Amino acid sequence: MKPANFSTLLDDLRDACLMLLAAFARAAKQIAALPWPALLACAFLFAFALTLVPLALFLFVVFLAIKLVVTVIVVDKQRRRRN
Repeated sequence: MKPANFSTLLDDLRDACLMLLAAFARAAKQIAALPWPALLACAFLFAFALTLVPLALFLFVVFLAIKLVVTVIVVDKQRRRRN
């Protein structure tokens, strides 16, 4: 086992980046070999995912903030009733 230090962390990060780059290159080659109808379907699916994921995250944060505000209001009213 290698000792844990900063240089081994940088080596691991470099290896991970190289693996990601190789995966992206393989994916680009496979996408380039797709026929036009499959490429169009792939583009629509990618666009759908690209718009749906940020929307879902945004709505999650908004509803979480609304829940927090409502909880603060309810807890404040309950504390005032006790006093």
